[in-house]
Amino acid sequence: MLCMFRNLLVVALAALYVVSAVAFEAGSTVFGTIQNVDTDQGRLTLRAGEEKIVELQAPAELLAGLQTGDAVEVKVSGQKATMIRKQGEAQQPETGGALLQQQPDGMRPSP
Repeated sequence: MLCMFRNLLVVALAALYVVSAVAFEAGSTVFGTIQNVDTDQGRLTLRAGEEKIVELQAPAELLAGLQTGDAVEVKVSGQKATMIRKQGEAQQPETGGALLQQQPDGMRPSP
């Protein structure tokens, strides 16, 4: 009986490990510098840190406008990029609306 319980516990822990690894990988974000963009092959190579090189698959529409040397934030699911944003770009409002430009305190717009 104890042996069967131990085996069940080992299997449950192994399953939990696999599920947590998949869940972690599914929602990760990578920050890095583009080393290479190949729109024909749908590939992106990033340097993420001093010694880490990451190769990802990405649709051509995500790779459009990217160049070697761009600093980017990439949402990753497995080995595929699901979102790529250049660092320093302003985020656009997601649902309608307009960005309002405000004057600093004490300054009035000139007539």
